[in-house]
Amino acid sequence: MRSRINHSGNVIYHVEVKTSTSTYPITIGEPLLDSFKGFFKGYPSVFLLTNDTVFDLYNENLIRQMENDLPFLSHMTVPDGERYKSIETLNGIYEELSSKGLGRDGCVIAFGGGVIGDLAGFAAATFMRGVDYAQIPTTLLAMVDSSIGGKTGINLIKGKNMVGSFHHPKAVFCDLSFLNTLPERQFNAGVMEVIKYGLILDEAFYRFILANRDRVAARDRDVVAYLVYRCCELKAQIVGQDEKDKGIRAILNFGHTVGHALESYTGYRVYLHGEAVALGSLVIIRHLVEKGVLSIQSLEEFKGILGFFELPTSLPSDFEVDAILRHFSYDKKKEHGKSRWVTLRDVGSAEWGQAMDIEEVNSILRGLQRNG
Repeated sequence: MRSRINHSGNVIYHVEVKTSTSTYPITIGEPLLDSFKGFFKGYPSVFLLTNDTVFDLYNENLIRQMENDLPFLSHMTVPDGERYKSIETLNGIYEELSSKGLGRDGCVIAFGGGVIGDLAGFAAATFMRGVDYAQIPTTLLAMVDSSIGGKTGINLIKGKNMVGSFHHPKAVFCDLSFLNTLPERQFNAGVMEVIKYGLILDEAFYRFILANRDRVAARDRDVVAYLVYRCCELKAQIVGQDEKDKGIRAILNFGHTVGHALESYTGYRVYLHGEAVALGSLVIIRHLVEKGVLSIQSLEEFKGILGFFELPTSLPSDFEVDAILRHFSYDKKKEHGKSRWVTLRDVGSAEWGQAMDIEEVNSILRGLQRNG
């Protein structure tokens, strides 16, 4: 980690992602407007992609400032929501990139949450066989997870992120001031991804989150800056070891097998990503308690932190569990036709490529309905 004090007296943190094919910086702090305006001045044309919600929040005091200082910048907005991470939206982005005359020496900016990051990244990866892009995430989830590591993609009707590409950004700017306008539900969904890093990689970090839950919920600037920094640092380490998701990087998908199935089953209209991952993680932890790997105390601690951040701990009674299970067949992480699960050896230590009895998963999901 490197840090420095900016002109506003705030600490700016720096994390480097280094893989066999790419090296790029993550800058964490606030405000970062001057940092990313300076970065984009190096390009002859820049295309900013955002959604309607972010545009309404930041058109006046940020996007227009960028357009004034970067006259070669153009922008496009798309509807807000996971269900718009589709081939139809992507085609519209291609048309706009072409009409704006973005060349191979240009740069695409992903200005928004995870959906925008995935869309902009995949468009950049495939337009003219690849152009540069940079991430300016505006949600906690995107800052700590989806903006880092070069995974890009879109959803198909049957499954999430079924079409995509690895394409690393040239830079990631985590301006923490964007979290000031983030709705509580969105913030809490991002906290689940923060919790995930503690569960799979760093028990001390997990204990820090549990001990400081009140300061996290209050969005204490120093605590949130540390959370974002530590998650970025942990993900950079994993991506550096396994750029193309062939080994240890799989642990970052803890809770995602059930989570993605719930998202696709509900048409991306019921759960935010972090909420679905919370339920998926609860399934795994219940399984590990039943197997004697984790203690019942671990389960109660986890349910407690989910409840504190108003994350789901049960399933609606009208959900068709058999239909949810069928969505596992669309899991892109399958090996030899079977889903491979990420589990835990203990809190802070994950293992991947594990098999789970589908009937056991069925039983746990139905138990979550009864508990609801």
